[in-house]
Amino acid sequence: MRMESIKIREATAADAAIIAQAVAMAIGEESIVKYCGAEYLKALEEAAAVPDTQYSYMNALIAEVDGVAAGAVVGYDGAKLAPLRERTLSIVRKYNKDLTVIDEETQAGEFYIDSLAVLPQFRGNGLGEHLLKAIVQMAFAMGHECVGLMVDNTDNPGVASFYARYGFQPVGEKRFFGHQMQHLQCTQASAIQKIQYTGLNYPQVQQFCGDQILAPYICMGFSMLSLLTPDGFVTVNEGDTICKDLSGKMWVE
Repeated sequence: MRMESIKIREATAADAAIIAQAVAMAIGEESIVKYCGAEYLKALEEAAAVPDTQYSYMNALIAEVDGVAAGAVVGYDGAKLAPLRERTLSIVRKYNKDLTVIDEETQAGEFYIDSLAVLPQFRGNGLGEHLLKAIVQMAFAMGHECVGLMVDNTDNPGVASFYARYGFQPVGEKRFFGHQMQHLQCTQASAIQKIQYTGLNYPQVQQFCGDQILAPYICMGFSMLSLLTPDGFVTVNEGDTICKDLSGKMWVE
C-alpha cells in the first residue's frame, strides 16, 4: 500500500477497537481465545476503552496512515501490573468465566511493552518500527531506565532479531500462555546504534545515516565524510564511529 503520511499519536478512548485488534494479533488467536473467550475482541475493546487496565487507551500509541488507524502499541510501568491486571481480569471474566491464573509477564524496574501490532494491509512499511521507537522514547522520557518485552521465538524465530536492531537483548525466559517466551530488555545505552567508518564502507554508512551524510572526500590521503548533527556539520575520519539514538540524533565518537 502506498502511504502518503505516517503519524504516531497518543490513543483516545475512540481508538479502543484498533487497540483490541493489535492486542489480539500480538497475543495470537490460540492464546487470546483461551484468555478472553470466543468474543475476545469485545472483551479487549471494553478493556481498552477505560483508563485503568493493561490495554487501556491511556497506555497506547496509535500509528496512522493518511489519517487511518493502522496499528497500535501498548505499554506501561511494570510496577503497576497488579492493579492494571486486576481491573483487566474483572472485564475479561465477563467473557470467559473459566479463566483462572495467568503468569506475570513483567515486574517493577521496567517499562513493559505489552503488545505491538500493525493491521495486515499496512505491513511492510515500517510502521512497527515507528511504533517501537515512539514508545521506547516515551518510556525513557518518563524516567524509566529499562524497557522490556517478551517474544515467542518458536512461533516467530525472526522476531528477536528485529528487536535486537533497537537495542533489545535477552535477559531470561518466562512461561506465558503455555509458551516459553524470551524476555528482552533495552536501556538508553543499548538502544544507541553505531557504525564505524572504515574508509571503504560508505554505502553502509550512507544507509545508516540517510541524507545526513555527504559523499566522501580525500584529505591528506585519507577518506573523510561530513555528517550533519544538531550542532552543524562535523567531520568523520576513518576509524571514527557514528552513533544514532532512537530519535534519529547522530554524533561522532
